[in-house]
Amino acid sequence: MTRLVALALAASLLVAPSVARACSVCGCGDPLVLAGDSMPVANTFRFALEYEYLTATARSDDEPDRTESLTQMTLRPVAVYSPFSRVNLVLQVPLIRKDWALSGTSTEGSEAATPMGLGDLDLGLRVFVWESTSIRAQRRQSLALTAGTSFPTGTDDKTAADGERIDQHAQLGTGAWGPYVGALYAFHQDPWNFSLSVTGRFRTTNSYGYRFGNAVLWSAQLRYRIVEPFAVQLGVAGRYAGRDVSEGVLQENTGGLVVSAVPGIAWNVAGPMWLLAQVQVPFATSLFGQQTVGVTATASLQFVLN
Repeated sequence: MTRLVALALAASLLVAPSVARACSVCGCGDPLVLAGDSMPVANTFRFALEYEYLTATARSDDEPDRTESLTQMTLRPVAVYSPFSRVNLVLQVPLIRKDWALSGTSTEGSEAATPMGLGDLDLGLRVFVWESTSIRAQRRQSLALTAGTSFPTGTDDKTAADGERIDQHAQLGTGAWGPYVGALYAFHQDPWNFSLSVTGRFRTTNSYGYRFGNAVLWSAQLRYRIVEPFAVQLGVAGRYAGRDVSEGVLQENTGGLVVSAVPGIAWNVAGPMWLLAQVQVPFATSLFGQQTVGVTATASLQFVLN
């Protein structure tokens, strides 16, 4: 893989923030970011170790006079394998810590829990179905289709100190399947790169009768290679999620619209190793009920192996 292709591949990690799978409104953009917008090369393997930090609050649907707060930290190993040219297989393994708290009232004390462990595994497929290249103009365009699902591997039965099961959003897993389909368009004309993606994610109901809201995610981003080992990007990513449903009842303080600015960098530290960093800064929200979504910060190391 040439240095130019490797740079475009690494910078593509910055297209959008990762999806927080235990929240119906956290996260925006492309669920297969590491698959990149560069045409895959047969028998190429990529590995990334990503750290993500996010915060959110919401009024409790079960106890409307109390507020839930959540701080989530995720260490996510990601592996991408291209068994054939034009095909990427992506496996994501989230290792999660959640600091959850429920505010107290005049008659009840506050509650807290800190579940840690494996979240919901995610397996995805990206197939590049069209490509147009102009050697004279040094221009390339491509279109890819995406499909995949998260698996109910994370536990969803964590309890507080009093033995009561904590809120579904504070659980390590959703307890359900999360299939998704989408498309990605990419345009490259060195040193500029542009990409556009849209994905629909669906949810099944878990054993507790809870179903996270279906969602549409999108992103548009422009990247610029300043010098050979360094690129910057600025993008916009969004997510619209329907309300969650618990035992047939809509949850008032879930779902809604989040649109974020996503600035980031990609730096070729040495050889096949890249350091990447980005922040997701919400600038437009229309969330149902009473909710807040904070800034999401992500940093990762990526290795490209031929």
